[in-house]
Amino acid sequence: MPRITWSNPTTGALRHRGYALVRGADLAVDPAARAARPALADEWNRLEPDRYLKDGATFRERRYARFRYLPRTRAVQLLTHRPYFQSTKANRYAGGIHREVAPLSRTSVANPLLGELIRFDFSRFPVDEEALDHPWEVACHQFRTRATAREAGEPTPEGIHRDEIDFGAIHLMDRVNTRGGDSRVHSETGDVIAEFRLEDPLDTMFWSDRDVLHSVSPTAPVDPGRPATRDILILGFTCSPGLRASD
Repeated sequence: MPRITWSNPTTGALRHRGYALVRGADLAVDPAARAARPALADEWNRLEPDRYLKDGATFRERRYARFRYLPRTRAVQLLTHRPYFQSTKANRYAGGIHREVAPLSRTSVANPLLGELIRFDFSRFPVDEEALDHPWEVACHQFRTRATAREAGEPTPEGIHRDEIDFGAIHLMDRVNTRGGDSRVHSETGDVIAEFRLEDPLDTMFWSDRDVLHSVSPTAPVDPGRPATRDILILGFTCSPGLRASD
């Protein structure tokens, strides 16, 4: 397995190698917002089935929302809910489809940790000064990957991929009775640069989407008599000049 480093100086790591890893305990978010993590994590119990899985698969549940982030004022604004779209180049599994995904609940949107993570994550990205004057679109995904003795979980059924964003962050919210689910960072040629496991709440991977690709190995239950769940929050940031609050 390639050597990995868990550290806090994420900006330099993103600039030089395209990804950075931070242990949840070391994630320097506001303590008051961190206290809201259990309430936010509980929202994963109210996700909706992913209706775009193939061959009758049931291994994933999700919700999705779009936000507008203004770096200069640190304002976070919920945007109009729209279908989620990726090109077939980015997602060979479900790309080219305007996917109707259930929106985040009002409780999730109002949770202070969600807004704090949007602001905190952005502060870790190596963003040019000019880009701070533009709004950024933030794609917020809640994913639960389920696995049973009969069906493996597939956190990334599209395989090695990009998300067609500028920067992203993956935060682990919870992991129960699960083996596997190892995150991998890949070079342009698909070689594995790093392989690691997000195990504790808020363990985080940051990545520069233009510089590296990523994937996650399948999951399975430790105890085959009980389902395995892996709950992930993904925030994808794209500089979007002209993005309006009404968009």
